[in-house]
Amino acid sequence: MDEYLKRGIKGIIEIASPDEAKTKDIALQTADSIASLVETLFGHRDLLDIENQKKTKQSIKSWLKQHSTSIKLPAATVVNKLYGLFAQFHRLIPMKSKRSGRGGRANAKKPTVQVMVRNELQMYEPVKAFVCFVSECIRLQASPETLPKRLVVPFGKTDVRPKDSEHDWRIDIALRCVPFQRKSPPNPISNSSAVTDPAKLEERPEIADTFAYMELKYRKKNMDDALAQLFRYTKEIYMAQHDRRFVWGIAMCSSVLQSCVFGSNYAAASENMDIAVSSGRKAFVQLLVNWSFCESHKLGYDPTISYDYKAHCLAIQATSSDRNGRVTTKTFYSREVLVCAERMFGRHTRCFKATATKPPPLTDTDARLPHEQMADCNVIIKDAWAEAPENADEDPRDEARHLAIIKAGLADVPSVRGMYPELCSDCDSGRVRFMDPLSKSSYEDTTRTALGENVWSQISESTALRVHKRNFIQGVGKPIKYVRSVPELVIVAADVMRCHWELIDKCGVLHRDISVNNILVRRGSDGDARGMLIDFDHSISIDTVDGYPRAERTGTLQFMSIRNLENTNLKPTALDDWESMLYILCWLGTYGWNSKTRLSDANAGRLSRKVERWCTGPLETISDAKRADLDSENDFQLIIQDFNLELENIDLLFGLVARLRSVLIEEHSDELRGALTNKRLQFNQETRMFESVVISDPFEKRSEKWKDISKLLLQEMEKYAQLARERLSIC
Repeated sequence: MDEYLKRGIKGIIEIASPDEAKTKDIALQTADSIASLVETLFGHRDLLDIENQKKTKQSIKSWLKQHSTSIKLPAATVVNKLYGLFAQFHRLIPMKSKRSGRGGRANAKKPTVQVMVRNELQMYEPVKAFVCFVSECIRLQASPETLPKRLVVPFGKTDVRPKDSEHDWRIDIALRCVPFQRKSPPNPISNSSAVTDPAKLEERPEIADTFAYMELKYRKKNMDDALAQLFRYTKEIYMAQHDRRFVWGIAMCSSVLQSCVFGSNYAAASENMDIAVSSGRKAFVQLLVNWSFCESHKLGYDPTISYDYKAHCLAIQATSSDRNGRVTTKTFYSREVLVCAERMFGRHTRCFKATATKPPPLTDTDARLPHEQMADCNVIIKDAWAEAPENADEDPRDEARHLAIIKAGLADVPSVRGMYPELCSDCDSGRVRFMDPLSKSSYEDTTRTALGENVWSQISESTALRVHKRNFIQGVGKPIKYVRSVPELVIVAADVMRCHWELIDKCGVLHRDISVNNILVRRGSDGDARGMLIDFDHSISIDTVDGYPRAERTGTLQFMSIRNLENTNLKPTALDDWESMLYILCWLGTYGWNSKTRLSDANAGRLSRKVERWCTGPLETISDAKRADLDSENDFQLIIQDFNLELENIDLLFGLVARLRSVLIEEHSDELRGALTNKRLQFNQETRMFESVVISDPFEKRSEKWKDISKLLLQEMEKYAQLARERLSIC
């Protein structure tokens, strides 16, 4: 958490401030009027006192006369509803007051104390009540000229696992956005003074409909615990909502709260807002009001992705520019999400299988059935947040540019046609742009523009800029889980590495991120499996390797090369990707690639699970484990022994990984052989201690001969692919 969290950031609330000047003024005025009502009501102190209750309700009534444009319910009902909500919230703020004794005289000896919150569970209803209080005040103030875009209200149930969660995590309070309507939305507060909808009181949150989470703690010292829970729970929102660019959250301890925004490589927490004091309450009101009036992209949503409820599919916008610079918009439709954003931080890559043909509306009966794949889904839409410079021309890892180079470089290499992605020619791939309503011009969607200059300037020194990119790719493949057998797995892997070599040899492009998610399987009309290499976000030109920053990690832990894990200054080479492929084959041989190839429970107990060390613990520990496993044939045999012996033709995989390791690590001269570093003790004059110093590293020596070794590795891969085809032909 500490690696990403930026604390005490000023201006978090302004991230949600509306872009349009008129709407921004309305939001400020609305927040001021609600905050003034709250302070007036707090001035009446003890709400157990009958006179104070009357004064409170009279203040609400006076406020309604001044600010409410239309009251659909009887005035007394509205007053009672707002009073009930405020009375609930009032319990959060500790205060003492006196009640009248017998005969109307003040009883100074026995001051009464309003029933206050004593633990975390008792905080839920008061906090929900305040959110509902503010949303109801927004609704009552709205006029045709001052309509909010939505209302933010809590789900009914608290401290509960969401309906669609795969975990046992219990969410304190989940907030959702509901469309604005004149009619009062259901009130989830169970209070006798409130107007409630009993059907909604027990409503459980759904991650797919959740806007933000609130995590509450009773004591102020537990703020870090509340923030840590937000980190953990927010990941599920990214997985379930494919249009989220960043996510809001609120951590609250006692009366102190912090509003947070979570992006692809940052988490920013605001300064403390203490609702026990006027300024803190006003800030919280302003945040809730901003959320109601701002544009959807200010809430963290992507306005270019929406859900078509009639056709039950995602609608994803693309733009196309002609030679005259005229821009037109095109829409793709998708019901199949191939890759979702599974991590809290990272590129948040999402891939959609899509078509430009709008599907017909589904009937209620159709909507209850599993969605069939739509016809003509021949486009893959890849949406991701990649580290990049602001100037697109200076971006060395621009995937769209690399794909254009690859298409031209491999045009005359028919043997690898279909093994790499090609951009659609009728729409623009690259950086996502939004329209600025003020200037009527477009701007790029980046972490900087999403947060605004004020917040970005406070975190930019320790946070790399990420740019929102979307590529439209022809040719559709399926994840590796659709491979049907060990021989097909070997063939797919060989295709990928053959394509990998041609990319280097003909196009000068080094992939740098060989992983399970970046390998697809395609089937021709004959049903034969072919491999496809995708995801060129981390690719670089071979010509620029020497000038490229080397201290950068890319990839998935268990598949990362040793050079990558150790973050050394060695320049990246094709051998890093070959090393990653070796780890992938070992991993899949051990754990399988789908439910049918997974080791049965009866035999799982025999595993030594040595490969688990490739993704467990500090990076240095992982690197040491990989060096040890690769260094000798005997150690590597312990890895192979964990392969799933229940799989037919598993001997093919045995032989292939053994040969790849031998060519990569062992079949060299002495200075190039092995995986362990040569070290010696050296006395440090400053510390007056002996230190272990690396004097040579075989990985460094082999990197100088990467091209010759790569050719030998490809020959081994091709040999085993041919054996695999022969096995399949016999079957």
